[in-house]
Amino acid sequence: MKRLLFLGLSLCLLSACAMGKRELLPKLARAPGASEALQRCAALFPQGRWQFVHAIAFRMADGTSGNALGVLVLDGQAIKSALMTVEGLTLFEARSSAAGELEVLRALPPFDNREFASGLMRDVRTLFQPPPGLGQYGMLADGTPVCRYNGGQVLTDILPQADGCWQLHTYSEHTSLRTDGCQPADPRREQRRTRTVNAGSCGPVGSVVLPHTLELTGAGPAGYTLNLRLVSAEPLPASP
Repeated sequence: MKRLLFLGLSLCLLSACAMGKRELLPKLARAPGASEALQRCAALFPQGRWQFVHAIAFRMADGTSGNALGVLVLDGQAIKSALMTVEGLTLFEARSSAAGELEVLRALPPFDNREFASGLMRDVRTLFQPPPGLGQYGMLADGTPVCRYNGGQVLTDILPQADGCWQLHTYSEHTSLRTDGCQPADPRREQRRTRTVNAGSCGPVGSVVLPHTLELTGAGPAGYTLNLRLVSAEPLPASP
């Protein structure tokens, strides 16, 4: 039974590309103070070297659910991540360099495929690192302030909140299809929402403010939800 639950976690990370209701990229009106605003958005994420332990609960659209422990070491743009059972068995461990090179150190079935490793590291970077690409600051039509980052294939919106927490949306380009599933003669390209992150219960950990809860939702009928609850956060000495 436990194996089936963790298989569900593997499948949910692989199914993030499936799309359902279309949430399109909203228009952004440029606003003054971009440099300071972008610095504040980047500061929402932990800087330097940290070790985090999170209790993770996952849920898929079909109702499959389960639990695990996640151990994460951040070192600038380099990351090392592991998934463990609540009894302490390491199911998966991998690291990714600052350049994005991925090395799998341990992977028990059903986590022993490259797509799972890539998907997990992509989610980790979404949750814990500032978005890649050039940033611009502006307002949505309703006046919501947004830091928008253009990473090429992915656009990321960060919506800072007054309590020090934040919300994040990622968008990827997709081609609109006819309702019968056939490709239109002149396909329309549009940016659709693929992930949403809600950071909650933000509070001081040492000299920084960190979210004590994180919820990541992958869009679409085959989507998934990851709920992370912070167990511990430890700043580490700088790399030698």
